[in-house]
Amino acid sequence: MTALPEESFKNSKVDYVLTGGDYDFLLLNLANHLAKKEKLEAGIWYREQKNKTKYEIHNTGKFQLNHDLNKLPFINRELTKWQLYAYENGNYKRTPGTYLMSGRDCWWRKDGGCKFCAWTVLYPQYRVRKPEKVLDEIGELINKYQIKEIMDDTGTFPVGAWLREFCQGMIKRGYNKKIYFDCNMRFGVLNKEDYELMAKAGFRFLLYGLESANQETLDRLNKGTKITGIERELKIAKMANKKTKGHLEPHVTCMVGYHWETKQEATKTIEMTKNLFAKGLIQTLQATIVIPYPGTALFKECEKNHWLKTKNWNDYDMSKPIMITSMKDEKVRKLTQGLYKSFITPSFIIHKIISIRSFDDIKFFWRAGKAIFGHLADFKKK
Repeated sequence: MTALPEESFKNSKVDYVLTGGDYDFLLLNLANHLAKKEKLEAGIWYREQKNKTKYEIHNTGKFQLNHDLNKLPFINRELTKWQLYAYENGNYKRTPGTYLMSGRDCWWRKDGGCKFCAWTVLYPQYRVRKPEKVLDEIGELINKYQIKEIMDDTGTFPVGAWLREFCQGMIKRGYNKKIYFDCNMRFGVLNKEDYELMAKAGFRFLLYGLESANQETLDRLNKGTKITGIERELKIAKMANKKTKGHLEPHVTCMVGYHWETKQEATKTIEMTKNLFAKGLIQTLQATIVIPYPGTALFKECEKNHWLKTKNWNDYDMSKPIMITSMKDEKVRKLTQGLYKSFITPSFIIHKIISIRSFDDIKFFWRAGKAIFGHLADFKKK
């Protein structure tokens, strides 16, 4: 899928382009169009060849999010060669592991959602499958493939009544005793009861988009979170573990390279993650250089203000700065490395050693360590 279909036709020999929405339903529709002459649904661009050198580009209009996600069959894991991704993922504490998606994509939609996020452009409307459908898929993964950890990669996992029904189903079916369950989450929405229920239901890896320790940056990104409440919420998650003997392990994602952030402001994010590691409130993190992807509000803002260094899409891989900043590129890369190094505190290392309970823990620390050194290498001077 792409936000720039005309460019795709110009630079490649592709015949059809999907522009967003329910890609799986659209791919089925495209296959049926080619095989059975079924009418193309909205959201597809196509090339009509007039002669050997001339062609015209047509489209079927804006994609529609009118498909029933509950009618989707479960993913054919053999076809997608799930084993290739089941063992080396640094986030899995137990292997084999795999992914699924309960919904599309993030329910944070105020004023369009986070400005840097492309998913809210592809999925302007948040939709989820029924909890029992997701639980049925989890059951298949456990029984058919002996999966031990599952990451739900919905942009933000459903909350409220949906979350409570799901957790109760995990406990009732006994899946909480068989797997760890991971998901993406947002700060500022879960309460003490939610964390305790999730801990009982087998949740482990909770991925939060911290993005920056500067409130001005979060506001400019339309993140909808407050820095002042983050440490307090992580303490609630930690207390939920103690009360339930659970295994909640918060993970944060951070970015540097914002046009408006100074070196001192970016360093605040490193100081914050170092403090959270030292207090045992987060267990892992991911650091990247912010990328304003085409189609997002952040990209449009960068275009309008002439903040983009390049439109060579090969450079949009999070390994180098794309936005013009007051810092040299090498400094931005070093700041990214600094985020990965922020876990290196005596208290955090001692806590990790004490927390080892099984050979799975040792293997996890080995995989995570390799991943960290790999990320450090990613941001070395090019």
